[in-house]
Amino acid sequence: MSEKKEKLDVRHTFFIGLAFFTTGISWSMYNTQVNITLFQYLGFYALVGAWMAMDNLIGVFIQPLMGSISDNTRSKFGRRIPYIMVGIPLAAVFFVLISTVSYPQDPMWILLLWMFFFNISMASYRSQAVALMPDFVTPANRSKGNAVINFMGGIGAVMAYVFNLVLVPISLFLAFLVVAIIMVISLVILVFTVKEKDAYSYKLILEMEEKEGEKHKDKKENMSIIASFKDVIGEEDKSTLFMLFAIFSWFVGYQALEALFTVYAGDVLSLERGPAGGMLLYVALSFLLFAFPAGILGTKIGRKLTIKIGLFLWIISLIVMFIFQTTTVISICFVIVGAGWAFININSIVIIWQMAPTARKIGTYTGLYYFSSFAAAILGPFLVGLMIDILGNATLFLVCSFFFILALIFVFLVKRGEIELTEEEKLAKQKTIQEL
Repeated sequence: MSEKKEKLDVRHTFFIGLAFFTTGISWSMYNTQVNITLFQYLGFYALVGAWMAMDNLIGVFIQPLMGSISDNTRSKFGRRIPYIMVGIPLAAVFFVLISTVSYPQDPMWILLLWMFFFNISMASYRSQAVALMPDFVTPANRSKGNAVINFMGGIGAVMAYVFNLVLVPISLFLAFLVVAIIMVISLVILVFTVKEKDAYSYKLILEMEEKEGEKHKDKKENMSIIASFKDVIGEEDKSTLFMLFAIFSWFVGYQALEALFTVYAGDVLSLERGPAGGMLLYVALSFLLFAFPAGILGTKIGRKLTIKIGLFLWIISLIVMFIFQTTTVISICFVIVGAGWAFININSIVIIWQMAPTARKIGTYTGLYYFSSFAAAILGPFLVGLMIDILGNATLFLVCSFFFILALIFVFLVKRGEIELTEEEKLAKQKTIQEL
């Protein structure tokens, strides 16, 4: 393979990332505004959290199914893009319809109906949006490709938070409509710039099927989630189990904060819905800024230590925000927790991969990581919301800090997950820690 072919085509990967970009911009607007409308109807944080978790509950069932269906699809547009071509327009339509529901003029069931169809539409193409990149990018460049894809998702989130500040105060419908139009424009650009028949993996599959004369299906060693957990629990060293508990704990805190913050901001800080959603811009920008340095820091001082630093930043910031509940303090702390989230999120899945006893089990361990994070996304907003309803509306940051403290305790119990270093690398690591 020539040197030119080995290099990642960043420009083309950017166009591939447009599919994931549509999920970033729509979900960020959804998470900052739909919860406020739900709170107007329901009046309880726990109930809002439960309904905001609908997307993750639907995603657990729909996304793996649609991913499997697309694996076995063959068409002139490829196997992923056909579903993206249907999913994005449908999601855009239901997204706009959500913004047309207003309290108390409309019954709540209409809002829930549009939310349900929007969640179904998003789940129908999210797996394909993620899988499109590795289909095009060779294995050697997939880490870089994943960075580009996640950056695109981050850009989408930043745009949504800016629209919260600029468009929502004018009209909620206008803000949702602009996001929907951007989603459709992104799809058009994607279809005209990304030809799936040229995809690296798709061409290999078609060539294999042509030789064998039948549709090829990957023979993978799949393990159920229950069997995977039994495997992990049976390990003598419980580091993997503790790491999964830590992942679950910090995702409970993070997902609950994302799902409930704008409700808290309106309820406790008396902010309008636009500025309330716009405050999360500080988290998104900080995460984008620190994502790459977080990877470097994890390499230099160790992944676990980097994650511990990130958790400390979260815990201290959450307690400060609880004590000083002002928009200025919260804005500053959001910049800090954005950096902390980069330290945590960039390095956590890599530790899980490193803990896999064999290369064949990396997929199984990846599945455990996503199961833990999805379980937290489903349960977190409700659990935290229930505790807020009991303890008081101003306790959002305090309750979230409890789960990050719990995560930190579990990380301290993790003994594995780092790459074995040479003596020279150990000295360099110690020097870097001292300099910090």
